[in-house]
Amino acid sequence: MSKFTDIEIFEILKKSIAKRFLEENSAQSDNISDWRGQEITSFQDDLFNKTRSTVSEKWFYTYFKSDFKKLPRIDMLNLLSQYCGYKNWAHFVQINKNEHFGTNKVEESTIEAEKTENNLPKNNFSEEVSTEIIPENKESTNKEEEPDKTKKTKPKLKLISMISATILVLCGIGAGVYYSFFDQKEYEFCFVDADRQTAVTNSVEVTIIRDGFTPLYLSTKTGCIKFESQRDTIKMFVSSPYYKQDTFKVNLHQYNQPEKLLLEPDDYKIMLYYYSNSAKDLKQRIAKLDQMIANNALIYQVYDNDFFGVEILSKQQYINLVTMPTTSLKNFSLIESESKNGKIVKLKFKIQQDENDK
Repeated sequence: MSKFTDIEIFEILKKSIAKRFLEENSAQSDNISDWRGQEITSFQDDLFNKTRSTVSEKWFYTYFKSDFKKLPRIDMLNLLSQYCGYKNWAHFVQINKNEHFGTNKVEESTIEAEKTENNLPKNNFSEEVSTEIIPENKESTNKEEEPDKTKKTKPKLKLISMISATILVLCGIGAGVYYSFFDQKEYEFCFVDADRQTAVTNSVEVTIIRDGFTPLYLSTKTGCIKFESQRDTIKMFVSSPYYKQDTFKVNLHQYNQPEKLLLEPDDYKIMLYYYSNSAKDLKQRIAKLDQMIANNALIYQVYDNDFFGVEILSKQQYINLVTMPTTSLKNFSLIESESKNGKIVKLKFKIQQDENDK
């Protein structure tokens, strides 16, 4: 079979791959050679979800976006054919023979692919036939009785080898299915300040969305979370008192332990915390807080007792409270804040009591 025909069949496979991908996904073009960036990443994910294997971005560019001199390896052709719903590359060629090529050419391609896949020599068929020829010379009959026994033994050995190989393959597939669907792996993610490139040590609340499971709620004050998952792709909703809320879509089969996620700091919240309990100059603290907080802001102080849970403060009451020289301010904790038009319009905080104060 000529190289031209090989490449032409592979071009049909590329069209089938694009058609299969677009059944459940979207792309700007139905020509796989035009895909790039996120479209390539989405294809890698879809290929992995359907076959438990994938291709690298370099491989994608080599065979889908540029000219090439020879076909990919047979195992890659089998993988892509299975993605399109065929048993293997030989099956793909056989099914498409009447639609795109003459019967003789495709039959040759099918035989060639099957020989390559099974590592058989091209003249194997003729050798097997030649062993069935019985010589007409009667004098040599007795001499050939012993080789005939050897011929009977070889098929038995081949059969035993095939059965053993089949059992090993089935065990491997079974183990793969078990570890893919039943074995849960532990993953660790750590949050990092995007501006300072330092670990986030404030409280972080995380909601993990997994298809087919109830949401998983986690919180941390160390900057890292750990969890187990059977799914390959999850969504994380992350919130923190001093950082902007964000959503992350995580592909776990590309996970590198531990994975780092960047959080964008909320400048207003950080400044509010700083001028509420950190700035040393009292006049500077008062002036900055008065500038940052709206006059009609809703300010709530949360308490740690059952009798008096929440108190509403005015802007001036809040400024007086946090600028009063007292050691309790070291336990100041910002729970929530909202900004509008450059001013803080809502504020919720807590001053944790020390054990000695109770």
